[in-house]
Amino acid sequence: MYLDIKTPLDDWIDSVRKFQPNIIIGYPSAIKILAELVEKGKVQVQIKRVISCGEPLSSGLRKFLEKNFHCPIINIYGASESLALGVETGMEDGMLLFDDLNIIEVENGAMYLTSLYNFAQPLIRYRISDHLVLKEPMVGSPFTRAEILLGRNEDLLWFEDGAGHRDFLHPLAVEGFCVEGLLDYQFRQSAPDAFEMLAEAASEEKKPTIEAEMLRQMKGILQEKNLSYVQFYVRFVDEILPNPATGKKPLIVPYEKTEMGEAV
Repeated sequence: MYLDIKTPLDDWIDSVRKFQPNIIIGYPSAIKILAELVEKGKVQVQIKRVISCGEPLSSGLRKFLEKNFHCPIINIYGASESLALGVETGMEDGMLLFDDLNIIEVENGAMYLTSLYNFAQPLIRYRISDHLVLKEPMVGSPFTRAEILLGRNEDLLWFEDGAGHRDFLHPLAVEGFCVEGLLDYQFRQSAPDAFEMLAEAASEEKKPTIEAEMLRQMKGILQEKNLSYVQFYVRFVDEILPNPATGKKPLIVPYEKTEMGEAV
C-alpha cells in the first residue's frame, strides 16, 4: 500500500487501519507522523520492521520510532549522486558504507564521492554537503563505518483550523513547481493557517503569469489535502538567499512564534 503525502491525514488513518501493515518504508518525517498517531492511540499496528530512507534519521527520532513500533529500525543512506551509500541497522554499529559501490573520502570535514557504478554520468571526487567521520571496519566486515552522519532535511508545513484539526504538507508535495520565468521559490509559513510563497522571477513582464500559475497549482494541492481553509499568496523578491548558517536554500521556512505570539 502506498500512502501519498498529498493525501489528507484522516485518510491515512483509515488506510492504515484497514491495511494493517507489518513493514513500513519511507521518509523519517512521514514515518514519524504515523508513529505519533500510534502514540496517541489513533492507530494500532503490529510492525516487524521499519526502513527509513531519503532523509537524515537522528538518534532521537530513531529512539522515538523504536519506542512506538517496538521493532528494528533500518536506516538506508543515499543521495541523488548515489542512491546506495550505506545502511545503519543500529546506533551501536554506526553507518556501514557500501565501499564496493562507492569511494567515500573525508578531508577536513568535507565528504567526497566517487561512484563506481554510474557510467552514464561519472562523478570523480564529487563534493557532497553531508558530513561524516569515518571509523575502522568492524572485525569480520570489509565495510567502512561512519560515526557521525549529517545530511539534508526539510521541515513540514503544519496547519490547524479553528476547530483544532491539524494536517500537513510535505516538501515533496510543493517542490515540483515548473513555471516559465520562475527562477526560484520558497515557502514561508506566517500563521497556523497561512503561508506566503516567495518567488524570484526572470523578468518583470513574467510576474503576472507566474503568480497566476503558482496560485492555481497551490490551490489544487491544498484542495487535495482538504486544506482549503489555509490562506496563501505570492510575494516576489529580488533574490532568495541561502541560510547563512548552512549555506543552503531551504524550500520551507516553518512557522515559529515569538514571546509576543508573532511569526518570525
